[in-house]
Amino acid sequence: MLQKQKGFTLIELLVVIAIIAILAAMLFPVFARARESARKIQCLSNVKNIVMAFQLYFTDYDRYPPGQHDAAVNQFFAGKGCTVTPGCCTNPANVDPYLRWPVIIDEYIKNRDIWRCPSARWPAAAQRVYGQVDWWKELQDNWPTCACGESWPHGWGGTMTDNMALVGGCPGVDGNSDTIDQGAFEVDYSDTHAMYGEVDKKLSAIDDPAKTIIIAERGIDGSFDRIEKIAYPEICRISWYEVAVGSCLGSGTPPQDVTQDQIYNFWNDASWRNKYTRHMGGNNLGFTDGHAAWMAADAMIAAANAGQLAPMGPLHVPDDVPGYHG
Repeated sequence: MLQKQKGFTLIELLVVIAIIAILAAMLFPVFARARESARKIQCLSNVKNIVMAFQLYFTDYDRYPPGQHDAAVNQFFAGKGCTVTPGCCTNPANVDPYLRWPVIIDEYIKNRDIWRCPSARWPAAAQRVYGQVDWWKELQDNWPTCACGESWPHGWGGTMTDNMALVGGCPGVDGNSDTIDQGAFEVDYSDTHAMYGEVDKKLSAIDDPAKTIIIAERGIDGSFDRIEKIAYPEICRISWYEVAVGSCLGSGTPPQDVTQDQIYNFWNDASWRNKYTRHMGGNNLGFTDGHAAWMAADAMIAAANAGQLAPMGPLHVPDDVPGYHG
């Protein structure tokens, strides 16, 4: 006589599925944090390598990398009404692609992949790679279209950028999400000092190298005029009074503008702010004395407000939000 085969009942099967779903819901965040922790460590290693490259450079030259000393170049920009003022270029005297810090310390690094953060959701690409070896002639021929972006030397991005057609009259690629995957050189870490004109600076002129940032993570907005751009690199901009239409690529998810009506949510809700950080509520920084460390975003802002994170100035927040109101 054949015995009746036993199997799962429908209820038992549903119970097993429910248990698996519960376990998955519990474990997936753990796996995600473990993966991001590994990426944070890799990113910190990258930043540390860049900082060590600067230390080698400092050993050779005992000062920050140079600014533009070509009188003809400086006079050209002065004649256009550009010095170090916004509205023309952030620092027009330093648009020479060979004076970009990653280019200068490239001989100490040997591997450009370390400039990419594995957690960057919107890495910043090379905006322009000069097609001619003579970047100065090309800039003059195409003024002002090709002058003020992030420019890189001829061949810097490899064969992809060498073969790229003109974009808006300028050789290279746009720095947006539609082109960053085309193979152009991407840089997610940048310096802060060049934005403040701190070039040619002797190391002895630095008050506290251990609290002076030389490398910080960056996002779609590559400028460092405000501390929140380092603390929250996955944001395009924080708008205090008005929103520039089309200023960001995002639509409802980072990167996006924090608009005027969202500012209070941003500064009053830590979880709201943390989604704009890159590594679990913070980011990696490299310092002039040679050390690199992860720092919580809110701690960065507190340090900058206390004058303990050079060269970043304090962050101004709305009057009814806790923080610096000077």
